[in-house]
Amino acid sequence: MRCSVFAAVFGLLISGCSGGMEGGTSADTLRIGTVFSTTGSAASAGIESLEAASLAVDEINAAGGVLGRQLELLNRDDGNDPARARAAMQALVEIPVPVIIGALGSEATIASYEVTRDARVVQITSSSTAPAITTAADNGYLFRTCTSDVYQSRLVAERAAAKSFKRVAVIHVPGAYGVGFASGFETAFTALGGTVTSRVEYVEGRTSYVDVLTEAYTQNPEAILLVGYAVEASQIIQDYLSGFVSRGTFWFFSDALEDPEFITAVGASGFTFAHEGTGPGASNSEPFRAFQVAFRKKYGVESSLPINANAYDAVYLAALAMEAAGQPDGTAIRDHITEVSRGGTPYGPAEYQQAVEAIRAQQDINFEGASGPLDLDANGDVVAPYHLWRISGGRVEILEPSVNP
Repeated sequence: MRCSVFAAVFGLLISGCSGGMEGGTSADTLRIGTVFSTTGSAASAGIESLEAASLAVDEINAAGGVLGRQLELLNRDDGNDPARARAAMQALVEIPVPVIIGALGSEATIASYEVTRDARVVQITSSSTAPAITTAADNGYLFRTCTSDVYQSRLVAERAAAKSFKRVAVIHVPGAYGVGFASGFETAFTALGGTVTSRVEYVEGRTSYVDVLTEAYTQNPEAILLVGYAVEASQIIQDYLSGFVSRGTFWFFSDALEDPEFITAVGASGFTFAHEGTGPGASNSEPFRAFQVAFRKKYGVESSLPINANAYDAVYLAALAMEAAGQPDGTAIRDHITEVSRGGTPYGPAEYQQAVEAIRAQQDINFEGASGPLDLDANGDVVAPYHLWRISGGRVEILEPSVNP
């Protein structure tokens, strides 16, 4: 019910506020875009990311706004579809807006970054983790507040080796996210002396994956790494429970499966087998706890996905970069965003007003967000901690709140 209500009401309000004004700025307001999926296979993640971004806007405006103006969001839904993501980016740059937060999935970001690049609009993705994004020919306009799967896949390989597993199969979603994660894991695990017994790519939208599991078990793995999204991954686990659970396999889950939809689809009682997952961000920092409290106060529910903090941080990073640039211009923002993310005096979201004052006093700042440090490198990437989790009693249980990749 929450998703349907949001998509029908809140998403529309974000897209159509200010009396239908479609310009990027006015005398009193400054608009930035978001491309988050409020429909489709990633709707639950997209809706929460948009809620987190909206929370950041509320806080920034309460602290004085950006460049003396009130900040507003204009969302375009891409349905987690690469072609729609490209069209959504095109619609936003034509308004125009100087910054766009999104897209949600790696495939959507890869399909759309050329639009923002050519329009000289800064694009910040808060959840696209595919390694291919690092080397995108983006002319410096593409950034992300989430860590590349080069590091996450290596962490999973280290966890598998630490558990003395020598043989691991990989089941993964197609596209940049799944292929990049699987390749990174195989490289790291092989270097640690392990063997990837098989890499099985599944087709999305099916109602049975028994054949996928059969192929994965051909070489008798000790563990399976599952990289994918909630809908198909839940069906894979249901098929495992129906016909393969007697094998006693350990499962590793990728970050996108730290999703209530995954738990609900499998069933709270379904996760009695041995497993663990990885997720972005440290879950024990003061900025993260403050974000969780503020999210619950605004929406009446918990922020259930770790990437929400990354979306929240992306808005703050964009706002501070605009302040440093002194104007809502994409190229100027691109040229100043790194300098507000590293070096200088640390400031968190709760200290936004002080950070702005420091910028105006020509002092160096280092924004550190709810998701952790955001030290952008020359490729627009960050390297931040992960956490480890499992599902117990129908909820995500944090095993280790902060693990460096």
